[in-house]
Amino acid sequence: MLRIRCETGDDVNVDSDTLIGAKLEGLNLHRALLDGQVLRGADLSDAELRSAWLEGTDFEGARLTRASLAAANASRANFADAHLDGAMMRSGIFDTADFTRANLRSAKLEGARLVGATLLGADMRAIGLEKADLRGALADDHTKWPEGFDPTSHGVLVAKGTE
Repeated sequence: MLRIRCETGDDVNVDSDTLIGAKLEGLNLHRALLDGQVLRGADLSDAELRSAWLEGTDFEGARLTRASLAAANASRANFADAHLDGAMMRSGIFDTADFTRANLRSAKLEGARLVGATLLGADMRAIGLEKADLRGALADDHTKWPEGFDPTSHGVLVAKGTE
């Protein structure tokens, strides 16, 4: 049994020896301390991760559909191939996070910081993307944007001719 420590004092027990592939959907992990943890392939759909500490956490292939990551600190986190569709990410810090091939369609990104983030092949058709800080983020020809959105005018570096 694992215990996820939350700053709120409401720690959460998980009936597992690992968080890889863990079923955590709908859990209240408000202000959870998960820095550097490995949650590859975990299901955190509809989970409450508001104000959580997620620096360097590995969410590769995880399902975070409709999860709340508002005001979370997920700098340097790995969201490669993750499903963040419909996620609430407003005011979150995702500096230098890796969103390679991630699905952020309909995610709410107003006020989010993705400074220096990797967006290669990601579906960035998010809500409020024009109000997110994307300075120095790296995208490619496969990155999908909302209609009419000009990534370079928002500071995104777009690599041409990538496969």
